[in-house]
Amino acid sequence: MKEIRPYRTKQREMILQFFAAHPGECFCAKDLIEQKSISVGAATLYRTLTLLSQEGKLKKYTESGGSSAFYQYNESESCHYHFHLKCLRCGQLIHMDCRLMKEMQKHIETDHGFLVDSGKSVLYGLCPKCR
Repeated sequence: MKEIRPYRTKQREMILQFFAAHPGECFCAKDLIEQKSISVGAATLYRTLTLLSQEGKLKKYTESGGSSAFYQYNESESCHYHFHLKCLRCGQLIHMDCRLMKEMQKHIETDHGFLVDSGKSVLYGLCPKCR
């Protein structure tokens, strides 16, 4: 079977460059539509965000209730192996790579038989700046 390679379009590169220039920041589609540096139509933007997240180039976070999706540049595969903290006020996403959370994940698996997907696990609250 032939491997399908992603298209390298100008719009795709523009969106990817925007995210690469803002590492650690999260944006929803509406934020990106309002950016002057990204000149793509809404349909192309939504389609490209979906493709980039499926390819692992962007990390997709869905707000509780599933109404809003936020995207962040996925700099490395390590993002799949730790928990995240999301500020409800400013939207900052913090990568939580700490020993205690790894112990908690192991406890849940060992004592409760449940395997947590830490890369998709997000704890919501207020960051130090917003507190």
